[in-house]
Amino acid sequence: MLKLISLFKKNVVIKSSIVLVIFAFNGCKKGCTDPLALNYDPNAKKENQSCEYESFNKQGLLDNLANSFILPSVEAYKTNVDNLHLASTSFTTAPSVSNLTILKTAWETALLTWQDIAFLDFGPAAYIVLKSQTNTYPTDTAGINLNISSGNWLLTSASFNDQKGFQALDYLLHMPGKTDQQIVDYYTTTSNASSYLNEVTQDIVTNATYIHNQWNSSYKDDFINNNESNAQGSSVSDVVNALNLHYEYYLRRGKIGLPLGVFNGFTQQPMPELVECYYYGQSLPFAIRAVESLQKFMNGCNYLIPEENNLGLDDYMNFTNAQQAGSPLSEVIDNQFSEIIAGLNGLSDPLSNEVVVNNAQGNVVYDKLQQLVPLIKVDMTSALGVLITYQDNDGD
Repeated sequence: MLKLISLFKKNVVIKSSIVLVIFAFNGCKKGCTDPLALNYDPNAKKENQSCEYESFNKQGLLDNLANSFILPSVEAYKTNVDNLHLASTSFTTAPSVSNLTILKTAWETALLTWQDIAFLDFGPAAYIVLKSQTNTYPTDTAGINLNISSGNWLLTSASFNDQKGFQALDYLLHMPGKTDQQIVDYYTTTSNASSYLNEVTQDIVTNATYIHNQWNSSYKDDFINNNESNAQGSSVSDVVNALNLHYEYYLRRGKIGLPLGVFNGFTQQPMPELVECYYYGQSLPFAIRAVESLQKFMNGCNYLIPEENNLGLDDYMNFTNAQQAGSPLSEVIDNQFSEIIAGLNGLSDPLSNEVVVNNAQGNVVYDKLQQLVPLIKVDMTSALGVLITYQDNDGD
């Protein structure tokens, strides 16, 4: 009997030891503890940095952005600036109110299309400083008048950037205080005016042709294949930095903030002369188009068929499970874009007047624009692992 009790106690001790060993082993098991990882181990108690994740199809993203948006938008822009130059030469060859009207329409169409590609300020566009050459404002009207009166100008020089481009055409086609007939008479009687007009439109064509040719040759493939990382110099980094800089500095600040007086020191006095298309008197269609284009691009929309939505930066954010206040970051960003567009549609042209007489409502819209900045500059870049490489010193 004593022998049986002894054997029983021995078995209990052995089994207890085995249980303790097993418990101790499981209690300190190392492995991947992230449920989102491909090799997630539910039994692992301690992370050992071994998690493996599915890679986002960055090549597919860049391929879609290049072929579905960038190439067709650059093609449309090239076509419209060609039409602009043809309308300019037709007008200067046979000055008339009807030809002036055609030229104005061609200018507006080309400038609207410019909004679709203005944020693609990397690669070929950055190389020739396309944005500064194409749409600098306010334009230097005194310089333009001096160029025409003297017959001396060099539009390829950077010092002439504020005397050429779309905003110089804004002045040349919508001369303040003149009727359309008086503008026609000006080009009929003023030496060098027609030559200057044609050279300005030709300069836009020359730069557009360069961008078009680069994207339709080797640069497109270089752009798509530069997808190994999101480090500075990669295509994802170039895209994210370019659209952030364009939105923050040229759209939010340039199109709305500066005219409102948001950046005018302590006085905050409006500066209506700083609006885009000051002489045309219609600024909002271009601001709205700029926001809409950024929204479509980020969502991977086809430029010609916007309802065709393929891989975009929104999908990349969704892949990383990026959240903002409990909602998908991509949805929060998209909704903010829509809020901004609705706000801009609630303002009235001429914007130069609106920023003075309806400044409070303009600031409400500016606040909507500002709210998007941290979403794309901080939250999105963090989710995608992209470093902002530009500096913005406007104090916001």
